[in-house]
Amino acid sequence: MIARAGAPRGKKRFVRACRGAPCLEVLLPVERALFARSQPGRFYAGPGLALDVGGAEALAAGGANPEELAAFLQFCGCSALITNGTAPAGWRKAEDLACFALAAGGRLPWPAADEALWAGLALEREPPAGALAAFLYPEGPKRDDYYSALCSKRIRGLAVPWALTRGGRIAATIGAYAIRGGQAYLACGCTEPGLRGRGAGGRLAVLLANHLAARGLRVCLLCRGERAGFYTRLGFARAGSLGRYHQT
Repeated sequence: MIARAGAPRGKKRFVRACRGAPCLEVLLPVERALFARSQPGRFYAGPGLALDVGGAEALAAGGANPEELAAFLQFCGCSALITNGTAPAGWRKAEDLACFALAAGGRLPWPAADEALWAGLALEREPPAGALAAFLYPEGPKRDDYYSALCSKRIRGLAVPWALTRGGRIAATIGAYAIRGGQAYLACGCTEPGLRGRGAGGRLAVLLANHLAARGLRVCLLCRGERAGFYTRLGFARAGSLGRYHQT
């Protein structure tokens, strides 16, 4: 039975279900630890399931009865699910998401880039949360949600976002948005549209991944299939996959 992961038993089930799930074994426990009190209706667990229903797209590690999972997600108002486990009954797979990793202590090679552009960019290791939020989410409620979550994680040492600036404005960013158990989860990689395809975003990803790996962290990330070639060329190793399912 799927139930809230607030009690000690539910918490243990939640963490246990995350073990071995690509990327989710880092992300989900950090999210639950930080936001379970302020968002008690967001995190659920079953005998082999960890579930985050914080938005229209849910995240799940492990498995559950397909019919029960489908009914529960419908009750929560979720229309999409990313998981390494059970597909909800009646839902269709929309795509496979690729997971990549860099081993702790590993080092990615320095990638090619437009050197004239690179010379005009500055590396920011502690970019302001407000500037990052505005860059990643110019409009809508996700901007405030991102800002609040980043501030909470930074205070606890659970997030390390970096950015490249040009003329004092953010031109590209990527960050570790969950750090736990010797692993760091990279996300929110984004480059200003006019600068894409010139190597700046790739170099930033390599710089941050190498920095984290040198600290003894295994670095992992999740991307859509069309971006798999990009991370392969940077030198990341394939480390499993997740499925994205949509309600039919």
